[in-house]
Order: sequence, then structure tokens, then C-alpha cells
Amino acid sequence: MLVNNDVSKGGVGPQPNGGQRNAAVGWKDLSMQQGNPPSRRVKGKGRRRVLVIASVVLLILLILTSVRVASVTSNTDDQLTLKVAGQQQALVDLRQGQPISPYLMGVNVFPQAGSSSVDANFTGFMDYSTQIVTGLQGAGVKLLRFPGGNAGEDHILSCQQLYDFSNLLNQVNADGMIQARLSDPIDKFNKKSTVADRANLAGRWVDVMSNPRSSFCKGQIPANATMHPIKFWAVGNEPDQLTNTDTGQKYTVADYVNAFIQYSLAMHQNNPSIKVFGPELSQFYGVGVGPKDSTGQLWMEGFLKGVGDYEKAHHVTLLDGVSFHSYPFQDAHTAPYLLLSSTQEWEYLLPQLRQLIRQDLGRDVPVAVTEINTNPSSGRTPTAGEAALWWADTLGTLMNQQVEYTAYFSAEGVQTPYPLFTGDSSHAQTAMYRVFQIFSHIQHNLLPLAIEHDPIDVFGTVDDTKQALSLLFVNKSADNQTAEISPQTQFLGVSAWHSLDISIAGYSIVLVTMHRNGGAEAYSFTVPNIDTASVNPLKYTTCGNKTDPLAYDVPC
Repeated sequence: MLVNNDVSKGGVGPQPNGGQRNAAVGWKDLSMQQGNPPSRRVKGKGRRRVLVIASVVLLILLILTSVRVASVTSNTDDQLTLKVAGQQQALVDLRQGQPISPYLMGVNVFPQAGSSSVDANFTGFMDYSTQIVTGLQGAGVKLLRFPGGNAGEDHILSCQQLYDFSNLLNQVNADGMIQARLSDPIDKFNKKSTVADRANLAGRWVDVMSNPRSSFCKGQIPANATMHPIKFWAVGNEPDQLTNTDTGQKYTVADYVNAFIQYSLAMHQNNPSIKVFGPELSQFYGVGVGPKDSTGQLWMEGFLKGVGDYEKAHHVTLLDGVSFHSYPFQDAHTAPYLLLSSTQEWEYLLPQLRQLIRQDLGRDVPVAVTEINTNPSSGRTPTAGEAALWWADTLGTLMNQQVEYTAYFSAEGVQTPYPLFTGDSSHAQTAMYRVFQIFSHIQHNLLPLAIEHDPIDVFGTVDDTKQALSLLFVNKSADNQTAEISPQTQFLGVSAWHSLDISIAGYSIVLVTMHRNGGAEAYSFTVPNIDTASVNPLKYTTCGNKTDPLAYDVPC
């Protein structure tokens, strides 16, 4: 009997367990039996494929969601809500930043003490010591107007006085504005000059302050001297108050327009890059209001139209900035509330002036308030505390109105109204100086705020990268007040900006600076309630350490 022992060919060998036989299994079938069944393998691969696809879809959704969240949080993090005491809340939108002019922070300065004018009847009276220089630097002053007030019309600047002013600019690291003299004579030898003669003198001043090789002051200043370039010039000082030596009568608008045109042509000829300002009025009350000349002509309107007509007819640009002075009260002592509320007049005066400029010149030009204080030196002054609050509110309002040039009257040398430094040997810093100091810590971009102005006015600024937000509070009342700044919206309860409660003491100025992703600090100054030579320094506070909520002298 033949027996097939070859299982590879379907043969069946001896079987255990009673000789029962199974069907022959080949090597392919055997290998399949030893692994997973086909159905399980297919199902496993399917699950893995579904898992991979689901993971990819989830990853895409997460990416899209994160992008969307980043977009949403980025937009909402640029908006905060400000609540000030019982006043209407305001939106602080960091996306609305507009650059602030570096020349907003300017002061009037005078010829150096002991220096002599050309007419030899006048000596300078301002201290140029290191104490004054470092003080101006610390106050953030970037513009010095010279020679300040009527000194430039009553006397003729000498080359030495121009050189001293140049050195002062270099030390303070500021730019200068010089008033070209309208009055006669032009020197001690020629007692009678024409408008053309006086315009030529102004042109030579431009030359010596622009050209190191100028021969005008040769032998009167060091041979190797390099004068600080003067970018800004003004024609005259308060022509509406001056006597025209050619007529023996007060200047009319037509007289001044004629003089301004001749001056600007001569000055630009020596340096085309300079900017020439006018009309340098003693006051400007608003469009259609005045002042007026002896013929009834409105000064500002007549000046802009006269210069504008000449520019258009001759295809030249002569006027680079519109300038005037502001002393809101002759007697600022008897009505302090009127003084503190007067700052809002700028919101009506300046937009109308800019519209008039566009109408008459056909272009926009900067506005310069080249002298400003509570009252003229002949008037009665308010208290130092009232003056400081007024100046903080006024400077903030001028900033809001984007005034490009401001020159406070004055730095040192004139005691009334309040200067930045006292005139005695101590040259102590005044309450007005503290206002400059606190403004020196604001950011570079203005944030317009739609907010009430009384009893607390608020001004917002932001840095270029939107990482720092500064809020300046001016409390014009005796009552302690509070404010709260918080993110307008939060995503999942999280924002890059934190909320902050702020305390504002009565009659105080507070600047709080917040930082994106945490941290804040404050500078504060409570103005003196009596006239005193001793003025407290700014108070610096790191926010977050306040333990007594009733300590209003601690801002945060």
C-alpha cells in the first residue's frame, strides 16, 4: 500500500487523536493562519487611516482657530475703556495714534546775562549756567525762541549774543527760533533805515547762523566757531503793537504784509531751507474777531490774504508757519475758574484758523504759539498752583489740537508771570517747570479721547510700537477723584492689557504709564495751594504696591 508522506502536495500523514484527519494546509495558508485574519487587518488599517485624516483636519482647524484668535485678540487688545469719576466713559483706541510735534515743548529765552547789544544800551539778563542748561534738558525742552519778547525790537542783537545763543542750543540739544527785528535803526551808525535795509540785516543774520564761512561776524566771535543752524525765524515781535518808523504811526496790516514779503525773500535767499513765521501778533481772538489795525482791518485775515495773493501771483512760498501770542487774561488773579476753563477755547479757535489758512494760502502750514502764559507781565497773576494746572491743561489741549510749535514765556530772567526757574541765585525750579517735567514722560503719539474736560481733563499718548500707554490726568477741583482703565473686551477672560484703578488727588497732575503684558508706573504732582518758593519734586510710583485705597496721593 502506497503512503504519501509529502504534505506539500496534499498528502496526509499519520494523524493523532484517533486518526481524524484535517484538510491539507499549504505554506501560504499556514502563514495566513499564523498572522491576523484578513478582516481584522483591513479594519486596523482603516482605523489608522481615519485617525491620520482626523489628526490632519484637527491640526488645520487648530491653526485656523489660532490665527483667528490672534486676529481677534490683537484687535481687541488695541482698545481699552477709561472711566473717570462721574464723567462719561471714553474709548482709548491705540490704533488712532498721531505723531506729536517735538517742538510742542518750547520756551522763550533771552540774551545771556552781561552780554551787550549793538546799540550798547542793553545788557542780557538770563543766566546760562549749568543749572539752567541741565534743567532745560530735564524738562524735555526742544525749542528755544530768542531773544524773547520785546527785547528784540527795543535793541539790536550783537554777534556775541547770537554766538552765546548758539552755544546754549548746543548744550540743551534743542532747535532755535530767532525773531528778526522790524524796528529802526539797524546799527549805531545808521539812525535811519528803510524796510529793505532792515530786511537785508535779517538776511545777514540768517547767513551767519547757517554758513560757517559767513563774514558778517568776522572778528566778533571765535574764528573757528561753528554756529548752531537756526531752522526757524519770525518777522518781528507783536507788529500790531509796534510803531512803524517809516510812517510814525502804528503798523497797519498792509505795512506788515509789505515788510514780511521783503524780509522772507531776503532771508530765504541766504538759506532756502529755513522756515519763516508770521505775523507774530500780540493776541489772536479768533477768525472774524481780531485784533484789528487802525483802519479796521482784521490782522490775521488781512495778513494771510495779502501774503497768499503775493505767493500765488509770483509762484513762491514765503510763509512757512502762522504764529501769534496768547495771554488769555489781563487779570488772572480774580477769576481762577474762568482761567482754568479758558483752555477749551482752543478747540474752537484753531480749527477755524486752519480752515482760513487753507482758504487763503491754498495749503496747510504749521501753527505756532510763540509766547503763552496766563497774563502779560503787567497783569495780576494767579497763584502758582492755579497757573500750573492751567498750563498743564493748556499744553495738553494744544497737543490735542496738534499745534506744531509752542514757546512758553519764559525760562528765566522775567519774574512775572511765572517762569520755569526763579530769578534769584538759587534758580529754583517752579511749579511751571514741574508741568514740563511731567510732559517729558509722555509717549510720542497722540491718542484723541472723546471725554469731558471738567473737573478732570485727560490726555492719552502711545509709543510707536503700541507697547506703552500713557494717560495724563489734570484734576482742576479740590476733590479727590478716581479713574479706571480696563480692556474693552477679553478673549476667554485674557487680555494683553490689565485693568488698573487710579487715584487722583485734588488739584493734582498725574501721569500713569501702562505696559502691554503687565506693569505700570506713575508720576504725580500736587500743585502748591499757597505761593511759596519751595515746590515739591515729582513723585514716582511703581503701580501694584498700594495698600490703602484712601491714599489719594499714591496714584496706583
